[in-house]
Amino acid sequence: MDENIVELNIVIGGISKELLDVQKALDAYREKQKRKEKVDDEALIFIEKAELVIQKAERGELTLTDDQIRRIKSNLVKILKRLAS
Repeated sequence: MDENIVELNIVIGGISKELLDVQKALDAYREKQKRKEKVDDEALIFIEKAELVIQKAERGELTLTDDQIRRIKSNLVKILKRLAS
C-alpha cells in the first residue's frame, strides 16, 4: 500500500513539474509581451515545452485532463499566430 502511494506521489510530482515548466514559460512570455519587449525566445521556449507536454499526454506518458490539454493547445495556437504575423 505504501509503495502505491509513493509511486502515485512520483507520478503527480512529474505531472506537476511538467505543467509548472509550461506555466513558467507562458508567464515569462506574457511578462515580456506586457513590457513590449522582444518575445521570440520566450515564445520558442513555451512552444517547445507545450509541444513536449502535449506529446507525452497523447502517448499516455503524462495524465492530463482534457481541459488542461485544451488550455495548453489554446495558448500554443495564440502564440504561434502572433509569431506568424
